[in-house]
Amino acid sequence: MKTLLAAIDLEPGSSLVVKRAAELAVRLAAKLHLVHVVDDALTLYEPMVEISVRHRLTQAAETALQALFNLLPEELQARSSCQVLLGKPHQALAKYISLSHADLLIVGRHHIEPLRDIFVGTTAERLLRHCDIPLLMVTTDSVESYLQVMAATDFSRSSHHALRAGLRLAPDATFQLIHVCDPPYMGFVRYEQEDLDHLLAEKKARLTQEITSEMAYFLADADQSRIQSQLLTGNAQEQLTEAVALQRPQLLVLGTHGRQGISRLLVGSVATAFLSTLPCDVLVAR
Repeated sequence: MKTLLAAIDLEPGSSLVVKRAAELAVRLAAKLHLVHVVDDALTLYEPMVEISVRHRLTQAAETALQALFNLLPEELQARSSCQVLLGKPHQALAKYISLSHADLLIVGRHHIEPLRDIFVGTTAERLLRHCDIPLLMVTTDSVESYLQVMAATDFSRSSHHALRAGLRLAPDATFQLIHVCDPPYMGFVRYEQEDLDHLLAEKKARLTQEITSEMAYFLADADQSRIQSQLLTGNAQEQLTEAVALQRPQLLVLGTHGRQGISRLLVGSVATAFLSTLPCDVLVAR
């Protein structure tokens, strides 16, 4: 990842996003763009609003953004920039992503509040729908390098993209690859424990084989050695939430689309309930 774009909303906590973006840019030797978008909703009522009002809003944003830019290390400032844009946030950011050839978009907790709306119409969701680059949501005040990462997978292309983005973003981290499955007709069919154990053993064997073949296909050997896989059974939301609470990763990696349309594991009711109280930074990719 050679070019990072941090979308700053200038709300309290923006400095945390800048610090995380700076940590990543320094470690990855990447360029960093700090961008704030002044929503152009006022232009809908342009005859009723003085142009100077929009000018003052832009000027104030430039001053605030420059103050955050000044927090960057001098060596990083030399290859970085800050800019205030005017427009609809998701459209302005999408255009800037294209022009800057950014590899990663970084946003903060306040930028996508409420968090559970990320997949149902917010700026971040629209960006995911229209942009091909991964989105990192910074939710904690830590700026330590990511060393413990959890990735949820259903072996879809989206999961692959997310995992590869996570491996590039955290080159020194160990990864716990989680797959959650429900035994067929669980809740409707009563399984004997012996039958259930046999069913899960078969599922685990198939999963191990699939992981091996999938990894060999799209990951380098060095990346494969950093990944441990784990099969969980039961309710996807409960199992994923419990795994995160137990293992306490610094970063959670999710794809946004499953093999069959929208993945029930990674988006929809499971993810919206889970993402409403993010316990760590989250990286999502299409």
